[in-house]
Amino acid sequence: MVDFEGFYRGGQLVEGVPNNGVPWDIGAPQPVVVAWEAAGRFRGHVLDAGCGTGDNALFLASQGHQVTGVDIAPTAIEIARSRGGGVEWVVGSTFTGEFGTVLASALFHCLPPGERPGLMVALRDVAADGALLNLTSLAVEGGPFAVTEAELRSALTGAGWEITRFEQDVIILTGVDGVPELPVWVVEATAASRGACAATTP
Repeated sequence: MVDFEGFYRGGQLVEGVPNNGVPWDIGAPQPVVVAWEAAGRFRGHVLDAGCGTGDNALFLASQGHQVTGVDIAPTAIEIARSRGGGVEWVVGSTFTGEFGTVLASALFHCLPPGERPGLMVALRDVAADGALLNLTSLAVEGGPFAVTEAELRSALTGAGWEITRFEQDVIILTGVDGVPELPVWVVEATAASRGACAATTP
């Protein structure tokens, strides 16, 4: 598994690639998250799973949402706390509570392929029936962060998420020469009623 704590402390994320800063730490929420908020896709208690240094969570809190941000890297949470309040910050790799919305921004691809379906199950387990899921994942070929459309769809539907939107877009990066953005899968889904058969809508 990638050592994100080490990366936040200055180590390498990928062997042989120097650490020139956290590329997804752009000092602002990702544009797709801003668009989701404007479209009303955050309701109830919001879980920001894999919140990193907190830009998305802090933005949502500033818009009046109750937000819990969870990240495996203590240093990321320490930075997030230093940037502002209004968010419940949690260090860990598990989720507790019940949420009306789940944000998984650039999290799915961070896990080894064998653990990705379990992530979607864990997020469904803490989502209320009918809860909204807003998810981005890298849409790149090759390397440790490769994710195919088929893999992501299977993980979602197998965990009980009903897909309502599945498209490609980009996330903004900073500090990576010649790479201002990366392609991502953008997914909107709804938590199916427990016990119901999961279905997907293209």
